Amino acid sequence: MLRPVEMSRVVVAGSNKVVEPIIEKLHEMNLLHLVNYSGADESFEMGKSLEKASLYAEQLIKLRSIERYLDISDKMPDKQFPESQVLSQMDGILGSVGDDVIATAERIAEIDNEIKVKQDQAKSLKPLAGLPLDLELLYGYDSLAAFVGTVASPVEADVSKVSYVNEVFSSTSGGTNAVAVFVPVEKAGDVSAVLSEHGFSEVSVPRGLTGSVAGAISTLESDAKRLEGEKAPLEKKLKDLKAQHEDLILAIDEHISIQSQKAESPLRFASTENAFVVDGWVPTGQFDMMKKELESVSGSRVQVEMLESSEAEKLVEGGEDIPTKMDNPKVVRPFELITRLFAIPEYKEFDPTPLIFVFFPLMFGLILGDVGYGLIIFLVMLMLRRKFRTPGWQSLISIVMISSIWAIIFGILFGEFFGPLGLWAYIFSGAHHVGLLGTVAHPHSIGIDFGPEFYGPLGRIGPTIAGFAGPVFPMFRLETASVLVLIGISLFIGVIHTGVGSILGVKNELAYGEKKHAYFERLPVLLFQVFFVVGLLGMIIGGLSHPLVILSAVILVVSIGMMVKGPEGVMGVTHVPFFVSNLISYLRLLAIGLASVGVAFAANQLAFYVAMPMLSGGGHDGFTTIAIVVGIVVLVTVHFINLLLGILSPFMHPLRLHYVEMFTKFYSGHGGGVEYSPFGRVRRFLRD
Repeated sequence: MLRPVEMSRVVVAGSNKVVEPIIEKLHEMNLLHLVNYSGADESFEMGKSLEKASLYAEQLIKLRSIERYLDISDKMPDKQFPESQVLSQMDGILGSVGDDVIATAERIAEIDNEIKVKQDQAKSLKPLAGLPLDLELLYGYDSLAAFVGTVASPVEADVSKVSYVNEVFSSTSGGTNAVAVFVPVEKAGDVSAVLSEHGFSEVSVPRGLTGSVAGAISTLESDAKRLEGEKAPLEKKLKDLKAQHEDLILAIDEHISIQSQKAESPLRFASTENAFVVDGWVPTGQFDMMKKELESVSGSRVQVEMLESSEAEKLVEGGEDIPTKMDNPKVVRPFELITRLFAIPEYKEFDPTPLIFVFFPLMFGLILGDVGYGLIIFLVMLMLRRKFRTPGWQSLISIVMISSIWAIIFGILFGEFFGPLGLWAYIFSGAHHVGLLGTVAHPHSIGIDFGPEFYGPLGRIGPTIAGFAGPVFPMFRLETASVLVLIGISLFIGVIHTGVGSILGVKNELAYGEKKHAYFERLPVLLFQVFFVVGLLGMIIGGLSHPLVILSAVILVVSIGMMVKGPEGVMGVTHVPFFVSNLISYLRLLAIGLASVGVAFAANQLAFYVAMPMLSGGGHDGFTTIAIVVGIVVLVTVHFINLLLGILSPFMHPLRLHYVEMFTKFYSGHGGGVEYSPFGRVRRFLRD
């Protein structure tokens, strides 16, 4: 499970007479990860696409245009179509329906353009609405220069100074001064200079309009509304066509895409006049089945061979990548999303997905740790699962749902339901001193005692059994003793988390034959981080003279010496502060959790012990209606904000701990892998 599926290099060679059935069978099996022919061998040429490739390309172009006009995007299918139905209706969709869609969409685009033109014209004319001139008088002169626009100040006097012959019309509307100035053509330059001094801004007068400016504006706005009315039924028509044909169009897209993929696949083969050669990778366990199927469909006119591991190694050494196929149980598979966000594991690397499955929800739950918040997140994700059905969204929702279950578990351990005790502390008053499973045992009467405040107002929940130390929960996270315990838990998780990463790092380096990196770079990190925390534990237990401290100090010195002998030499020691900060970084599991519970605690206190008593005259009994309403509003608002933060922070910080603190120990040190992508396609909208 931690290792990718074992892959083998395969060569398929045969007569060009059977290339089409071979392509069909390879596509159907969806097993062979093709390696494109590079053209390095002069004996072979690149293959040629099949005869219908250009037809499929044209069909796809038209179909994608239809999808764009209908605003159809990829989605999870509501129903599947048999291949026969798709073939029988494809011509209609690509023919009459498609032509209707394209014509309708193009008419809508024309209308939108016309509306914009008319709206822009009306907008440009509004400053001129007060001018006492019809539009046709504002342009079209041979001997006169016309200046139409807006100015910041009156221009009549200055225009008269440079052109004795002139006509100036002006108006003021809404704080805008509009002018129309007419002068002889030979005075145009002088008048233009004068107008610029008055902040003249020209307005382009639309040609073809007649009558008053105000009347033209009214006509333009009326035309725009008429066009909007024409557009509405056309848009409804497209929506109706989308509702009627969406799934079928996506099924046709899938069918044509499959046919196009098969028709163009020979471009990836090596070819001669009479033969073809296909190279690729296949899961080792499925090679025999693939060979049998290909020989059967071709009448034994192909040769299917698995290369020896030594030959495959030579290809890898020459720069070829072995594709990685991650192999995880169904419950773990959603967490592959987190792995892919970082990088696909290389073929020789460990797949970190199972580790993410273990640690990520645990960290999420430890940070959030509230039954109420966990339940809300779980129910919201349950509802979103029905709406967002694409694989990516389904994986993300599954991750959050699993994590919310851990938040509920830790919420029980911490005794938190919308904060410490949540509403129960107020509603049930003294009743919360009774254990859920029996009588609460006094802390001093049993073996483990962190102090009475460690357990918070609930006390210790659990049955009283003679000679048996009852459960050490619920833990009141805001108590000092609890914070110290959580510091230890956070560091312990950090040691385990980074330790597992370092162990896998050692194994990875050995798999690549890098023994020096394994034993003098990865291993010292493991020793240093583990015994750094062990040393801290020894100091807490018995001071500097404790045996654990002495042992840890010796091993820390040894680990630093190993680093000096590593690939980086003395410079390797400079990474020591980074290794320490790695461990300290896990204290965010405590810090972010305390911030969340602190806000929840403050919300409850603010609502029940500040807002309600204050608005009820200072008493705790007989709250007024307005006090209850305000208190509930405060309670819901603060808890809602805290819930949003309680989704984001517990998700982002564990993600960071995986990517930075853990992955740097073992993952993608060689640049990331190539995901296994077999020739074929998983059918979603089509069925046989």
